[in-house]
Amino acid sequence: MGHSSSSPRVAIYARFAPIAVWASLVVACSSSSTGANGNANDAGSGSTSSGGAGASSGGGNPSGGGNATGGAANGGASSASGGSTANTGGAGASNGGTGAGTGGDGVGGAGNAGGGDTGGATNTGGSVGNGGSSADGGVTLANPAPGSKFFIGANFWNIDWEGSDDFFQSNVDFTTTQNPWKPELLSDLAPYKVLRFMDWNQTNTSNNTQAVWSTRKQKTDMQNEPVAFEWQIDLCNRTKKDYWLNVPHEGTPDYWSKLATLVHDQLDPSLRVYVEWSNEVWNSGFPQNAYAAGKASDLGLSGSMPSASYYVYASVRMYEAFEAVFGKGSPRLVKVLSGQAAWTGPCDSQVTALGDATINPQGTKPDFYAIAPYFSGTSIQDLNSSISTVTGWTSSSKTCATSAGVPLISYEGGSDSFSAGSGCTTLQHDSGMHDLYTSYLGAISGAGMTGPFMQYTHTGSCWGLKEKTGDSLATSPKYAAVLDFLAAHP
Repeated sequence: MGHSSSSPRVAIYARFAPIAVWASLVVACSSSSTGANGNANDAGSGSTSSGGAGASSGGGNPSGGGNATGGAANGGASSASGGSTANTGGAGASNGGTGAGTGGDGVGGAGNAGGGDTGGATNTGGSVGNGGSSADGGVTLANPAPGSKFFIGANFWNIDWEGSDDFFQSNVDFTTTQNPWKPELLSDLAPYKVLRFMDWNQTNTSNNTQAVWSTRKQKTDMQNEPVAFEWQIDLCNRTKKDYWLNVPHEGTPDYWSKLATLVHDQLDPSLRVYVEWSNEVWNSGFPQNAYAAGKASDLGLSGSMPSASYYVYASVRMYEAFEAVFGKGSPRLVKVLSGQAAWTGPCDSQVTALGDATINPQGTKPDFYAIAPYFSGTSIQDLNSSISTVTGWTSSSKTCATSAGVPLISYEGGSDSFSAGSGCTTLQHDSGMHDLYTSYLGAISGAGMTGPFMQYTHTGSCWGLKEKTGDSLATSPKYAAVLDFLAAHP
């Protein structure tokens, strides 16, 4: 989710808009979006996607280029990649170099030479209550282990779209402040266990200043897009939430190592970091898709879906760079591979790539596979009707994940009512959303999805659990539903 454009509030909607509508928006706003993929991750009975939705590079939608079933674009779900959940034992992190390569010039993987981590606790297995683990020195990890149960996290919307006043206090001086955060935000985040910052890192853009270590946003800069990694970490530390980090696709192996060290040194030792290379590399509407396909061609990587081959190639090397800092098998490090939620084609290609000795010479595996099970509609009735379609996607993805030996989680998900136009915000406040959302969460968890389920987004127009930070429960039925669901499923 999320788009780069000169008209970002229009661009964010492109992910879900029918292509004809998106085309008219582009003309009207003269924006420079990288493309629309229809309802690539949505299930809904509102409208039929008008072709091409969710087609990945190297392979289109097998059901006719975005044809809808009850309005749901059958453009792609994925589940499952290989790998084991090696969250037991933490070898000391090597400070040796990573031979990780991206851009065609790297080979090999991280050298784990033993020894202790610097600047933080090395983690060692040690199961504790609620699926957590303990770190060296008796530090207990604060949140449930991924895959141990169903729990909820949240994505943040792009600050430039949402407005910085939804996150930061007024008139903050970032050169001196110790706490820039809006108090209502800190309170609102209570139900979540993980925070994902994909939009805050401008992950879906090219020529990204956040992808170059020397030009990344600094902590003392004014915090519009992107937001400094240090403040992302601070928010997680302050609220005791695990940190989901989308690493920009243009980052180099040296960048990965420096970023891993920054996170290791500054993230509270009781918190995990989830690492994901880029975002939705299967999505041809984002520049990382073409980037990955081009790199696969340059490297001569095998596979029927070039973007998937390079996605795995880069992901495993990034995992190794983080393992070199955190320690291989550290329970604080969660390696995520992601795919589409309505077609398992990307999954199949990724699983093949994981077993390819050229693509993955060290046999490095992800710990979890993630999808984005959106459901869509223009009314409560439409949204409710689409839940069964999403349940089917989740079940198929669970089957694939199980065959690969990894649990299924989500990187995004939730309701999408963009096609209701100006009525989408009104629908967000409809009291019927409460029962609808509890039904949705029950359905996907019952179909085999484990935590975290990563709501897109915490706040924001058509998708947020709240429209704005600090909105009351009475006007936020989706947020109230999450609280009630969690209370009923401790």
